[in-house]
Amino acid sequence: MSKGSTSDDSLRVDRRVAGPAVVLHVVGEIDMSTAPMLAEECDQAIESAPGRLVVDLSDVTFFGSAGLAVLLDASQRGERAGVQVRLVADGRPVLRSIEIAGVQEMLPVYPDLAGALA
Repeated sequence: MSKGSTSDDSLRVDRRVAGPAVVLHVVGEIDMSTAPMLAEECDQAIESAPGRLVVDLSDVTFFGSAGLAVLLDASQRGERAGVQVRLVADGRPVLRSIEIAGVQEMLPVYPDLAGALA
């Protein structure tokens, strides 16, 4: 299992390989200032993913529109690269943003990591 981590004061992204997937575990706030870090992590994960990228947002405390844009872009890039992008989210900040934007069809959301990896 390969691991890595990127962080600043507001956001931490831990990366690991779990079977056929790269998992990004995101902790903290995703806003205009931290979204570029998440975008870079998603880019690297899509390049190295064996077939699936799982972005675990269960520990995200704030999820702004910049974060949503990053994930939509990652989903589109993943599709072009043959990498399935799945999200893990069970909290209001992430789920509400996805619901309001009406992008549930483009961003498959699972309530837990086990479901997203299955």
